[in-house]
Amino acid sequence: MKYKSPPFMLIWAMMFFFLGCNNDDVKEAVILQSVAYPIYDISNSNISGTATFTQEDNGSTHVLIELEGAYTSENPAYIRFNSAAEGGTVAITLKNCECAISNTTVTHLDNGNAISYEGLVALNGHITIHGGVGYNAPIVAVADIGSNAKSSSTSL
Repeated sequence: MKYKSPPFMLIWAMMFFFLGCNNDDVKEAVILQSVAYPIYDISNSNISGTATFTQEDNGSTHVLIELEGAYTSENPAYIRFNSAAEGGTVAITLKNCECAISNTTVTHLDNGNAISYEGLVALNGHITIHGGVGYNAPIVAVADIGSNAKSSSTSL
């Protein structure tokens, strides 16, 4: 049986090309441990949720914020120094909560100093969720983190 049809050869070549690709060289980060902090609404915003810090084997910390009651398309989020009751300057600018979710990989403070998972979970800090653009927008929810919070830690 002879296959001399150009379309057949093209399809056959494309199958080898796409099936021959291998993504095994992409290394997935291994999760070592995590800690979760509750996010509380303030000023009757009805926005709450959870902030989860996950230690990864590549030396980074993944910060996942999941909000409930956030109806705007974006809510800026920051890790600040001091407790929520004290307030403080911005330590780390997180990715905006878009549709109530923020995913940020953290390895450094905004000032350039390196920070590890251990440093974050021991930080005298808090998270602020804002109801408008920028770090001066009204704060609608907070979470004490690190040395200021009661958290649930999980080793994986």
